[in-house]
Amino acid sequence: MSCRVRQLLTWVAVSFLSLAGANIVRTYNETESILNHLVIDKNTGRIYVGGVNKLIQLSSDLHPVATAVTGPFEDSPECSTLNCPSGAVKKLTNNYNKALVIDYTKTKLIACGSLFQGSCSVRSMENISEVYEDVKEAVVANNAKASTVAFIAPGPKNSQGAHVMYVGVTFTGDSPYRSEVPAVASRSLESGKMFTIAESMVTTGTRMFVNTLARERFIINYVYGFSSEGFSYFLTTQMKSSSSPPYISKLVRVCHDDSSYYSYTEIPLVCTSSEGKHYNLVQAAYVGKSGSVLAGNLGITQQDDVLYGVFSESVTKEGEGANKPSDQSALCFYSLKSIRRKFMSNIKHCFSGQGDRGLDFISTSLPCVPTVCSSFPVFKFFSCLSL
Repeated sequence: MSCRVRQLLTWVAVSFLSLAGANIVRTYNETESILNHLVIDKNTGRIYVGGVNKLIQLSSDLHPVATAVTGPFEDSPECSTLNCPSGAVKKLTNNYNKALVIDYTKTKLIACGSLFQGSCSVRSMENISEVYEDVKEAVVANNAKASTVAFIAPGPKNSQGAHVMYVGVTFTGDSPYRSEVPAVASRSLESGKMFTIAESMVTTGTRMFVNTLARERFIINYVYGFSSEGFSYFLTTQMKSSSSPPYISKLVRVCHDDSSYYSYTEIPLVCTSSEGKHYNLVQAAYVGKSGSVLAGNLGITQQDDVLYGVFSESVTKEGEGANKPSDQSALCFYSLKSIRRKFMSNIKHCFSGQGDRGLDFISTSLPCVPTVCSSFPVFKFFSCLSL
């Protein structure tokens, strides 16, 4: 999908200029900690910030309300979430906030850090120093650099809770326990099952793993996640194939009502300027609505979702630097309606026997075969597509 990069960047520049003369009412400075995430309560305007070894709560006008210390604590990658082997050497370790999510259905704040194999806590939104649950479950990345994206959206209808937490996590090989952490998963938000895999069967469930042969070299970087019209999505950067660069951006999708992740699919996300320059690495994104002019250009209504993405060129087109962004960037936008059509087209082609299944970093890629809705997995898959 190409974009009108020049026109959109001009619009953004004008928007920034119009804000230049605005009066700043109040500022908040944090000099003691590196800050990682920020979320704003859409109902109260309260602001929550996750940083290294610290969580901060601010009022809507940036007055400090509460602070919670989350580290450093004694830890070791050799320790599981429950215990440590006798030979494990613990040391004082910083806790990097990897996810900060508001659960509006229960009016609680979820904060996940890199310590203790990437565990999470459930906190009061009135006072973040009040911890409701500190769950011993490996959920997010367990070091400073590996990516994590988390958001809350509807889950399978047969789950006890209406919503689950979708989590995308880059694999880290620095612990013997990381093979148990899925690359993408839907996790329960129900008391007593908090952060466990929402639906788990013997061979399937609401989870996806990178296979053991590929996960050390095939690193998936998760950039953004969102929900739209029956599906949850993750934006990633990863190698085009499981064996070598170049790196590309991809959009991962799974159906909300899929308790086995049969609907897990991916498509490349391309950002190209009118001059033909290709920006291959997505850096940040946002899903929202559009104005009347943009909606008209995209052939959608102002109520339809639009994906806005900031992309960069690779430092080099191939080799070790291929996943490092340069200072050349562009803003591209895509209607979710057109994205859904592309997913549907690719899936129908495969179900009609055209092409290969791909995704050999998950399982062996085989030729597509003509398929009918006679078996349970395929029937379930088409029930997702009809949403």
